[in-house]
Amino acid sequence: MSEEYCPVCKYKNEPGVQNCILCGTPLGAGGGKSAPLETTSIIATPETAFPQVVPPVPQKHPIPSQGIALYSVQSDTPIAVQEEKEFILGRMTDIEMEKRFVDLGKFDGYNHGVSRHHCLIRRTEGGYEIIDLGSTNGTWLEKQRLVPNRSYPLENGSRVTLGRLPLIVYYQKTPVKK
Repeated sequence: MSEEYCPVCKYKNEPGVQNCILCGTPLGAGGGKSAPLETTSIIATPETAFPQVVPPVPQKHPIPSQGIALYSVQSDTPIAVQEEKEFILGRMTDIEMEKRFVDLGKFDGYNHGVSRHHCLIRRTEGGYEIIDLGSTNGTWLEKQRLVPNRSYPLENGSRVTLGRLPLIVYYQKTPVKK
């Protein structure tokens, strides 16, 4: 038997497993599927991307009263502050020239495995959610790899890894209006 590649996250599983050990997707019965190499290598895990100690909420630059701030785990200066209802994180191409795009190319995104359109962050009634847009190297929320095109709640202070680029998100919680 050969390896099984997950049809959702493209993780290369050991022979004979029933479900992907990374995302839990049921795998085919045996057969050993192959996938292109550039979409199968897992290049980061939350354990390797984040330092053991998570930095405290930044004091130098306060969390915005509106919107969301994205921080590198190594700095208390935000790499982006967004007030848009939704925006994409990725690497800038010539086409993206709008406020709804955060270019992580400036932060060595290419070498960290960030896709051009990696993930979407969207404001919800009580906070934010994150959606992986089918990125090549995956999006992690805390210790969970996200299944592409599925939304996940994004809590204040969440650790997010895009490929191998670790980020922390902060925002002001707003009470849900009834």
